[in-house]
Amino acid sequence: MEREVEQQFSDVVLFDAAQRFGMSTDSLKLLGDFENYVYEGKIDDVSYVLRLTHSSHRSTDMVLGEIEWINYLAENGVSVARAIHSTSGKLAEEIHVGEDYFVASMFQKARGRLLDRTNPVEPTPEVIFEWGKTIGKMHRLTKHFQPSEPRFRRPQWFEDDLMCFEKYLPKEDKHIINIGYSLLEYAKNFPQSQDCYGLIHTDVHQGNFFVDEGRITVFDFDDCSYQWFASDIAIALYYIVWRKCSGRPQSEKDAYAKEFLDNFMIGYNTENRLEEFWLNEIPFFLKLRDITLYTVFHQKFDQDNLQRFAKLLDEIRSRIEREVPIVNL
Repeated sequence: MEREVEQQFSDVVLFDAAQRFGMSTDSLKLLGDFENYVYEGKIDDVSYVLRLTHSSHRSTDMVLGEIEWINYLAENGVSVARAIHSTSGKLAEEIHVGEDYFVASMFQKARGRLLDRTNPVEPTPEVIFEWGKTIGKMHRLTKHFQPSEPRFRRPQWFEDDLMCFEKYLPKEDKHIINIGYSLLEYAKNFPQSQDCYGLIHTDVHQGNFFVDEGRITVFDFDDCSYQWFASDIAIALYYIVWRKCSGRPQSEKDAYAKEFLDNFMIGYNTENRLEEFWLNEIPFFLKLRDITLYTVFHQKFDQDNLQRFAKLLDEIRSRIEREVPIVNL
């Protein structure tokens, strides 16, 4: 979390948010604090997830736009962690701190568990199939989604602050910055029809869903934006290779990526179809994720803390400079 946001966050803010949703303050347990403060807590002995988002990250309208889409997907049969109302009937509550504010929202706690990183058989082919099927269903449904009000419309992918690479990367990374902008330029030629472009999750990796008896429930829609459907596929591939194949020879990473993508797309194709063109562009989206992630680390951490991730950042930087994706397909 950025230092300026940390300085504004306190137990006073947290307890105020919890109480507005009827959540016991004694039950609060921190789950994460990277982009939002996320807590698990209980209402009448049932677990829910409380999220606090600083206004510098998302406005109330943007949070409401996210929630509207989540609940639309849920109403149409996608297994997602739905948003719930506060005791005053609101889906988002503002807790003001000086001139800024935190947006509090609450979600059902997904059933099941994360994939087990230590288990070599996970994810199983069945889970990979379901992963692809779930994303395919989201893409099919999003083609028909429209926000109820213009102010709830989520951003286009290129409006993300992280696409301003020079804002966060040091001057020494001028070459990296130039490569980043060349990727953005390349994407300008992509079509944006309803069949390939729309509001998507953008981050359905293995840390953003639970598995329960083979059923996937997706959560953390904070980064949802208008983007090409192929990006969601690339993100799933990127992170499973990163987590599962770290330290392995490139040939093994490539082989696993192809096996994963085959199973994933079988599931995906049961719900939605993409033209072959988009599968051929997966390497582009993998390269875009590299530079986006590289920028995120520089946004979130100062120089001293970046040293903790030196090995990872060196690997990402090397791929960016060589203009190669994390895997060869």
